[in-house]
Amino acid sequence: MKLKKLLLAGGAAALVTASTAYASIIDRPFFQVLGVVVVWGADGIDGTNDAPVVSDFVLLTNASGSAGADLIAADGAAVLTGTLDAIVTDVNNDGTVAATNPVTGGADNGTFVDNGTAGVLDAADTLTAFGIDANSDVTSGMVNEHNSSFYVASNAAFDIFAQSSAFVATGDFLADGVLDMSSITFAMALNVSGNDGLAYGANAQTPGTFPGTVTDLSAMELAPTKVFDGTVRTAAARGSLASQSVRFDSTYTLDDGTGLGYDLSMGSGTVQADVTYTIYVP
Repeated sequence: MKLKKLLLAGGAAALVTASTAYASIIDRPFFQVLGVVVVWGADGIDGTNDAPVVSDFVLLTNASGSAGADLIAADGAAVLTGTLDAIVTDVNNDGTVAATNPVTGGADNGTFVDNGTAGVLDAADTLTAFGIDANSDVTSGMVNEHNSSFYVASNAAFDIFAQSSAFVATGDFLADGVLDMSSITFAMALNVSGNDGLAYGANAQTPGTFPGTVTDLSAMELAPTKVFDGTVRTAAARGSLASQSVRFDSTYTLDDGTGLGYDLSMGSGTVQADVTYTIYVP
């Protein structure tokens, strides 16, 4: 009887041992880093705080070919190229680009000095008396380029789409009815590194190319249109947000369709439009 009890006890112990031998503890570390694009510039058009402000924190979680998911509801604004100054409504925003002599073509075009707002022909500027000949003209110097920029840092490739809206003309430009969205030409370029009041790009790389198919604002008026085709992230090496950022530069000019720029026959007035840039998932 004692032996039987011992055998039974031994069998029970064997069952316990067999059961616990196959028990396991499972651990599963998991990390997720979403594609993100950070866009910065000014705090808004006519902004009172022109210090660098991040206005878009975009997750590339939506479907390819659609706008990314922006965690920041507010819209930001472009800055005058080469500065961190917000663009201003109803001003020919030329930034640090000097206004040019409106007199061209002649043997003596006089001496022009841009004394007022940089890049804007205004009453503070001066011009010396000049000789007139058969080739003297007053042309594109009357209306300089609009140069504006914004900055982007990313850990993934991204596209940029743009759409134009809110075209407004005044004076002769309105009365003549000749100018429209197609009268504002468009070109975009990329600057990888520099210092506009905050150094950028020391740890960045060229993130893609420009299709070059949009040459004026009419081409992006009906729907958002791709203006940048991303292939890689901007961040090339470990660094800060600014050091991993690149600068996108937009250049706009006024033209009547001839490709020759402004002419006195076009009269006077103002032309304005909005262009909205949006980060898309490639």
